[in-house]
Amino acid sequence: MSRTIYDIDQAGTVICTYTDSDSDKETLKTEVTQVPLPKAILYAFLPAGFPHSVTDDYLAYQTYDSLQAFSSSIASLLANRAVLEGLGVGNADASATGALILKIIQDTFSRMATILFAHRMGQAIEPECKFYRFLADILNDASQFLDLLTPVLPYFPKLGVMVSASIFRSLCGVAANASKASLSAHFALNGNLAELNAKEASQETVISLLGMLTGTLVVKVVHDKQVVWALMMVLVGIHLMMNYRAVRAVKMRTLNRQRATIVFREWLDTNAVLTPLQVSQRERILRNGSGNLASKSGDYTGYCQFGNYGDIRGWSPRGYHRYVFDDPGYFLGIWHRGGNFYMRLALKEGISNPLSAWFDAVNHAYHFDSALKDGLESHYENEGHVGYHSKEDKETIFAALVAAGWDLETGALETTDPVRVRVGEGKKVAALAEKDTAHFSSFHQGPEVRKHD
Repeated sequence: MSRTIYDIDQAGTVICTYTDSDSDKETLKTEVTQVPLPKAILYAFLPAGFPHSVTDDYLAYQTYDSLQAFSSSIASLLANRAVLEGLGVGNADASATGALILKIIQDTFSRMATILFAHRMGQAIEPECKFYRFLADILNDASQFLDLLTPVLPYFPKLGVMVSASIFRSLCGVAANASKASLSAHFALNGNLAELNAKEASQETVISLLGMLTGTLVVKVVHDKQVVWALMMVLVGIHLMMNYRAVRAVKMRTLNRQRATIVFREWLDTNAVLTPLQVSQRERILRNGSGNLASKSGDYTGYCQFGNYGDIRGWSPRGYHRYVFDDPGYFLGIWHRGGNFYMRLALKEGISNPLSAWFDAVNHAYHFDSALKDGLESHYENEGHVGYHSKEDKETIFAALVAAGWDLETGALETTDPVRVRVGEGKKVAALAEKDTAHFSSFHQGPEVRKHD
């Protein structure tokens, strides 16, 4: 009697087949599975265990990402040629020292911009990685168009243009690298983040090489300035379109402000929970960190942001009515005038994930019409008002989100350094707040309402 044993990889593909005979223990028939050469080459650029080791949106993203990299490589050669001409390559009167000084000035401003941008926007890139991934390529294309201007400008305007282009490229580098890291973490499923990044580097190397080879032919043939500009516009158009499709294909499972608003509004409208795929088809890529909210009727529109206690108690714009609500997990300030409202959330100490507070803000905005009819103060002073959801209701909602594939453990709502408000003894209050929000379920429990005109 014989038995068959297989060696398989992470994707379940048979690598080798063994036929083992019980009657003759020394007999072992081995058959190695032959992989076609094109398939073997393709596997060299894909994560091990593909497609089971990555999310189902990985292939679509990488396809579009490769196409945009190809067009960008060609465009960069045209831009680099213009920069070299602007620096005086081929001009006997040009000074190598002058070109070096230009380069030093460029690098100085570029590195300063890198530090400032990373400091100011670093916290926002992960929650809004799709926006910043697309923004990076807009900045890169803008720098290339500025490069095309350098050959025809006098020294000082040329200096300004070259410095601006280098700043755009540095901002592109920060935004692209940080957002790619966040996207790679989204794609990796089996602790294979490092290998996924390594394979992506291999893909980019090959695509960039093909782009440079094609671009070499282009720069040898195309010299007319009008044709160069026309070709650049076509290449940049393809580049941005492919980038937009790439980030549009990504189905993020974390809830940033825009995605959370879409999910909560749909639940308030239809009592249905959207999946990451459905939300990815609705979200807007160029709406960065959107806190835009609206009432059910659409007659009242506004936005919400996270802040500190001073923002809620200290800001009092002329003509606005202010209402301050004290919840066990947060303070909520609402400013209203006409058809506009502004909301600010200040989370209390011990709140690790602000998703519950954001649900309340969306819910307040959704029922703003009813609240104004009753008067905001009287509308929210007791439990049971229109739109009220108990702690149990919210536990049910968040459980449904988890079942739909959403990751509620990873916070993606705050785009600045988190600030928490310590009330009274601090630690005791924090313990109570953490208990109330253990399942993202803190809501009105005898809220204190204050009105200020």
